Amino acid sequence: MIEIIDDTPIEKYKIYGHEVFVKREDGCVQPPGPPFSKVRGVLKHLETLKNHGIKTVGYVETSVSMAGWAVSWIAKEIGLRAVIFDPIYKHKYPKLLDFHRAKWLDNGAETIPIKAGMAKVNFYVAARQLHEKYKDAHMLELGLPLEETIRATSRISRIYNKEYTTVVVNVGSGTICAGLLKGMSKPMIFGIMGRTGSIYKKTKSIKEKSGIQFGGLLGRYLNLTVHDSGYEYTEPARIHSPFPSHPYYDLKAWEWLCNNIQYLDKPILFWNIGRMA
Repeated sequence: MIEIIDDTPIEKYKIYGHEVFVKREDGCVQPPGPPFSKVRGVLKHLETLKNHGIKTVGYVETSVSMAGWAVSWIAKEIGLRAVIFDPIYKHKYPKLLDFHRAKWLDNGAETIPIKAGMAKVNFYVAARQLHEKYKDAHMLELGLPLEETIRATSRISRIYNKEYTTVVVNVGSGTICAGLLKGMSKPMIFGIMGRTGSIYKKTKSIKEKSGIQFGGLLGRYLNLTVHDSGYEYTEPARIHSPFPSHPYYDLKAWEWLCNNIQYLDKPILFWNIGRMA
């Protein structure tokens, strides 16, 4: 039985003389689950798939993501088979991947090697392999951009809508950020990309995921600004935090916050999605 902790704590820290409040969403599940708030939506999604007759779920993993760990752990707990497509690199890769590989196996997942490279190409190749091998199988989307995660994040964040003026969050797939945008109309939300890329495309994607109408006569004011952290995906942040956080994800947003804290309206809430186990 998986217990999801809704009331994760908010901790207060002083950064260069300024107070910052940190929402510790990395603690939404207890070990041996992954310290990763997307677990909220993944659990509901996999339960729904199982109720509709799905017996096997597949996922194409990347070099530093915790998604495969989440999928394999939840699948084991609720009685599904998990198939993780394991990216094989010719050259150097983050050692974190070896740790996650061990977690997949600990949770009884089947692993299938796949050449590391273009994630979208790998997705279609892996989906074909999965459906050829297993009946009643379902391939999960890259990055787990699940509506269930957006709804859960929106529900949890809504109670802080009038309490904070600024919210800072890491942006990967943009799913958690979309949930914050859906749940919080008052504070300015700063989404900090964990990998360098198109700010325009990422902003558009987050807006669409949120399901909110912005602009026009009936639309809401867009309280979102996306920033490029300047980091590559497999490049860890060059900063430490006073709380457990993830160097390939959340710490990049924390670094941006620390560098810009004097310009941000207070009070500030930092939404910590995950941490290193």
